[in-house]
This record gives sequence, structure tokens and C-alpha cells, in this order.
Amino acid sequence: MFKLHYSESSGYDCGFHNEPNSHVEGWFHFQERSTPDTKYEYSLSSLDARTPVSALWELLDLLEEQIRGDVGT
Repeated sequence: MFKLHYSESSGYDCGFHNEPNSHVEGWFHFQERSTPDTKYEYSLSSLDARTPVSALWELLDLLEEQIRGDVGT
């Protein structure tokens, strides 16, 4: 199990979590919310990496895409 979580002073926070969560099928998912008083939105995610170091780099790339809004482009 692991998680990589990011937050901003504006209250926005998001992260990739590899752990059981009753809100999402499967273990590996992305979650985000715009402010601390809103509910998280969840989506399944996946990694191609097969080593811890490769996974970290891939997670950082995915996180940057999510924060910049480049997902799916």
C-alpha cells in the first residue's frame, strides 16, 4: 500500500492511493476535491511501472498531468 498526496493553500488536494477504499473498486485510484468542505471525487487509475523508483517517477508525471489539467490530451 502507498499514497502520493498533494495539497495547495487554496484547499485543493488530490492524490494517487494504492489501498482499499469503499468508494472505488480496485486498489489503485486517483482522488481529488477542490476544497476541504467538498467530497472527494474518485477514479480508477493504473501504473505501467514495475519497480518502486519507476513507479514514483510515473506517479509524479501523472500528478503533474492532473494538476495542469492535461489528462487525456
